[in-house]
Amino acid sequence: MSTPDNNLPQADYDVVIIGGAAAGLTAALYASRRAMRTLVLTKSLGGQAAMTPSIENYPGTKQIGGIELMQNFLAHAQEYGASIAYETVQKVEKNGDVFTVTSNAKSYTALTVILAFGLTPRNLEVPGELEYQGKGVTYCATCDAPLYKKKTVAVVGGTFEALDAALFLAKLEANVTLIHDKSGYPAYKKLFAEAEASSNITVRLNTRVTKVVGELVVSGIGLQAVGDDSAAEELLPVQGVFVEKGHKIDSQWLGEMVEFTKGNAVVVDELKSTKTPGLFAAGDLTPQRDKQVVVSAGAGATAALSAYTHIQKLSGKPTLLVDWEHTEDL
Repeated sequence: MSTPDNNLPQADYDVVIIGGAAAGLTAALYASRRAMRTLVLTKSLGGQAAMTPSIENYPGTKQIGGIELMQNFLAHAQEYGASIAYETVQKVEKNGDVFTVTSNAKSYTALTVILAFGLTPRNLEVPGELEYQGKGVTYCATCDAPLYKKKTVAVVGGTFEALDAALFLAKLEANVTLIHDKSGYPAYKKLFAEAEASSNITVRLNTRVTKVVGELVVSGIGLQAVGDDSAAEELLPVQGVFVEKGHKIDSQWLGEMVEFTKGNAVVVDELKSTKTPGLFAAGDLTPQRDKQVVVSAGAGATAALSAYTHIQKLSGKPTLLVDWEHTEDL
């Protein structure tokens, strides 16, 4: 499928995968190995696994850092031709047999879509954030902090991850401004005290971010005191913005294309199919019980092979079972 099949509808890609963690990157590997034109769209690399300092239960790997494992997943998929873009998907639509996936940057068409976005990082929800995503705005300090060594950055959020990111960046000799819209970090007093004591960290409490600005990349953020809309807006020059406001299952934007559980998980069958033909889902955004890298990876592989089978059906070709030497009449 590396070149479009004349029997298939025209589309930019055979599969667009939404999510760049264990499920999505494994799906990208399996899809690209089947010569499917494959694109991964994700806000950040690695998901929850990337925030795990040490993974010791991934088969064949006794011990590895989470971000290193996810980088290995990505490199493996790219070796077979998968592409990745750091964008936020805002809409998925279907017209006939072709999906249109719209992100903050552009729209793509695909014959199949795999939902694998797991738990989604919370946004700042301010002007400029999406525009500079991947251009200075990041949602994973574990992934991107080394790129900002000795640079001026802001860390935004009231979470454990925000404090951890600020301290990590300080160790990299970055000049860090830690911003929180509340008066403190009552759940993490010891860690907050450590941040306050760091000579590389400036703490700004009761302060909110109003905008992200720049040209080709981020150059600053707007700040304003919380509770006083008439307060003057301050422009803080920064080269990077680390958004660490926690995560959520953000699935309702899919609308009627899928069915949901009470917890907003996307319902799938054993082949990872949703209610919409050609639309599949895998990983932590589904009701799978075990939130483990190996489980999500297996689900991603199943979703990719199901997407391949779906396209075979569209083209009118036999649906060859990938791992067996016979065809199945589905």
